[in-house]
Amino acid sequence: MHKIAIIDDNLLFRKITQRLLIKLNIKDSAILLFENGKSAFNFIKENIETPQILPKTILLDLNMPCVNGWQFLDLIKKLNKKKSYQPTIHIVTSSIDDNDKRRAKKSNQVSNYLVKPIKLVQLQNTLINNKDEKMVS
Repeated sequence: MHKIAIIDDNLLFRKITQRLLIKLNIKDSAILLFENGKSAFNFIKENIETPQILPKTILLDLNMPCVNGWQFLDLIKKLNKKKSYQPTIHIVTSSIDDNDKRRAKKSNQVSNYLVKPIKLVQLQNTLINNKDEKMVS
């Protein structure tokens, strides 16, 4: 089973989302938790030569300290110029800002834009849908 990363500065959100993923029969060992984009990016960069431990799916918050979601996307894009790593990235944020939604829709890195709080069925539908189907509205 592939790995899923939850990148969010809110510990409660990370834990709740982790429990939702477990309810969807995703093993706890396949779930990676990061409190900001910097720690997630450092993990990816340090392990880029071992793709089986990298997350194939990322649930990414936008508003975080150190490295926010947009900065994380930029870092992943730069990394892709050197190495081929293209996870499926779903933004999961409390931001209802239309500018954020438009920016996500324009980004070829973002597959989906979900507004918190998310429900089990939303998470399930997000993980089932094909990466090529942009679900940003």
